[in-house]
Amino acid sequence: MKSDRLRLDLRSWCKRMSFLSAEFERRFEAKHGYPPGGNRLLLAGDDSDDIRLLADLGCATELLDFYAVVRQVSLPDLGNGTFVHSARHVLTGLRGAMPTLLGGVTEDPIIVFGSDGGGALFALSTSGRGVYRLFGGAFVAGTYDADQAGVTTVAPDLRRFLDTVLAELEGRTNE
Repeated sequence: MKSDRLRLDLRSWCKRMSFLSAEFERRFEAKHGYPPGGNRLLLAGDDSDDIRLLADLGCATELLDFYAVVRQVSLPDLGNGTFVHSARHVLTGLRGAMPTLLGGVTEDPIIVFGSDGGGALFALSTSGRGVYRLFGGAFVAGTYDADQAGVTTVAPDLRRFLDTVLAELEGRTNE
């Protein structure tokens, strides 16, 4: 089954991310002259209620599969920061704390699942258009209104977004 295979792939991704984030942390202060900010991946724990509620709200299967394996990703020192929020955070977002529609130049239903340290949001298109990086728009009545410059497609799907994060961490660890 596709979902089972994805979870197996995610477990491999988690092992590699855990190893690399530990290495990144270990080498960070010697390279940069100040201590790291807690770069880590947290595995899923007792998040089943949040995942069930996300499913009830129609959350994308790829995010549900992700949260079955991973609680959250915190990489504050990777670039200007990369964060994949917890299922509970995403649930709060779907209940009104985050936009659920991309407006302006592109109209698309979205689920905000992450952010970077520079104020941008990462959102998964629920219509299959990929993962967006949203920056510089306005959040009004559930809609993220942005011009073309504020919306960038950074990956065709969640899996490739995660692979990009892994590749960036791998590159920074091997510098």
